[in-house]
Amino acid sequence: MKGVALLAAGEVVLVWVIASAASRGQGHWFFAAGLAALAAALVAYGRGRRSVLYGLWFASLLAALTAVGLEAALHLWPGILKGRVANVAYTGYHWQRGGIYRLDPHAGPVMRPSVRRRMYWNGHWWMHESNAAGYRGPLLDRAQAVFLGDSMVYGHGVEADQAVPAAFARRTGVAAANLGQQGTCVIQALLAFLDKGVALRPSVVFLCVHPTDVEEAERYYGEAELRRFLTLSVVDGVRPVVVPEYHPRTWWSPARLWAEDLAIPLRCSGILGAVGRSLREGESARGGRRRDPFIPTDGDVEASMPALDPAQPARVRLPWEANRHALAEVQSACKRIGARLVVFDLGYPRALTDSVERAARAVGALYSPAGRVVLARARANEVVYLADDGHWSPAGAEIVAEELARVDAARP
Repeated sequence: MKGVALLAAGEVVLVWVIASAASRGQGHWFFAAGLAALAAALVAYGRGRRSVLYGLWFASLLAALTAVGLEAALHLWPGILKGRVANVAYTGYHWQRGGIYRLDPHAGPVMRPSVRRRMYWNGHWWMHESNAAGYRGPLLDRAQAVFLGDSMVYGHGVEADQAVPAAFARRTGVAAANLGQQGTCVIQALLAFLDKGVALRPSVVFLCVHPTDVEEAERYYGEAELRRFLTLSVVDGVRPVVVPEYHPRTWWSPARLWAEDLAIPLRCSGILGAVGRSLREGESARGGRRRDPFIPTDGDVEASMPALDPAQPARVRLPWEANRHALAEVQSACKRIGARLVVFDLGYPRALTDSVERAARAVGALYSPAGRVVLARARANEVVYLADDGHWSPAGAEIVAEELARVDAARP
C-alpha cells in the first residue's frame, strides 16, 4: 500500500504541473479532471487492474515532462515565440498567480503592491516594479505632480525611469507620482486618484485620455452601470461596480484558489489556445506582421469614433459620456485640494483629440497638445514610438514631458 500511496502522491504533483501548464485561469478544471482520473485508477487498482494506475502515471509523467521542457525552453530561448503567442506566454498583465494585478470591486484590475517581475509585449521587455502603495516608481509621501492614465502614462514597453512621469520629474525637478495603469479608462483613473493621488497633495494633476478608454469603460462596467455612473458623484464616496468578470472572487472559489494560490506561474500556461487563435487568424507563432518604426497613418489619424459623434444614438455615445463625467469628477477632486488639472491625449485620431480638448476646457481644466506634438515628430520621421507597438518610446516620453512642463510653467 505504501507504493500505491507514493504513486498517488506523485500523480497529484504531475497533475498539478499539467493543469498549471494548461491554463492560468481555468486550470482548476484540468486539476479536478486529473484527480477524478486518479480516483478511477485507484478504484481499478483495488479491483486488480493495476495497469490502469501505472498507465495513467506514465502518461501524466510524459505530459508533465513535456510541459517542464517547454517551460525551460521559454526561459532559455524566449525569442522562439513571437506575436500574440509570445504576448500570452510572457505577459504579466493578468490577475492570476505571477501577474501584476489583483481584482477590485470598483476598479477591476489594480496593481498589486510590492511586485517585481519581467514584462513583455510585442517584442519589448521591461522590468515592472510596483511600490508598497501599488504604483510604479518611487514610493512618495508627497508628490507635487500626479500622473493619471493608462499604459501611455504607466510606461508600457519601457523602464520606469523612461516613462513620462519620470521624464517630467527630471525636467522640472519636482516629485512626480506615476499612477498610470495599462488597459484602464478615465473612470479607473479617477478611482486611482481618489485612492492614492489625493493623499499625495499634488499641486498639478496630469490626465492622459486614450482612444481605447471608450471600449474599456464598456468592458469593465457595462451599459447599466455606466448609466448609473452618470448620476454618481464618486468624489462624494459613491462608486461604480465592475462587471462580474472583473469582480474579486470569493475566498473559497475554486477558480480563485487555483488562479491566485495554487497554480504554478508558468510561461507556457495557455499558449496552446493562443497558438490556435493565431493559426485561425493567419498569424504564425514564430512571428507576425512587423512595422518598424511605427508611424500613425492617415487612416489612423482620420479614423472615426462613433462614440464621439453627437449624431449617434445615446447607447453608442454612453461610454464616452461616462469618461467625460469621470473627467469632470477628477477636476472636482482637484479643486477640493487646490490642484490644477492638465489633460492630454495620444494626439490622434483627430475626432478624439478634438473632443478631449473640448471636454477639458468645458470643466475648466488646461489642455496640452503634447500628443499632437509627438505625432507630428513621428510623421517627420523621428522615432518616438516603440517599434511595432505604438506606445511612446523614451524619446517620445521626453517630448511629452517637455510639452507638459511648458503648459504647467505657463499657468499662474
